[in-house]
Amino acid sequence: MSVDDFRAETRALLARLLEDAPGHANREMLLEVYAEELARLHGQHAHQLLNDVIADARTRLDARLSPDPLRQTIATVQTTVQDLWKSLTQTLGGPPD
Repeated sequence: MSVDDFRAETRALLARLLEDAPGHANREMLLEVYAEELARLHGQHAHQLLNDVIADARTRLDARLSPDPLRQTIATVQTTVQDLWKSLTQTLGGPPD
């Protein structure tokens, strides 16, 4: 899951809200239902993102602690490239869309 997935699902949810709003008698209840749905959606995406980060960190740590020098070298190069990418994107104002 990515930010684009979250944005697309949020946009669809808000579009449904706008479609439902004119014909609904109790706007407060409608807002509450959609706020709950948005909070659930955010929690789902945040949880998946955290799982992805943890899995990546575990893979890197396993490679760094590996007795195999080739895996250690690959892990070091991967970390260096990611640090370089992070530095470039921060310097240029963020990752490309």
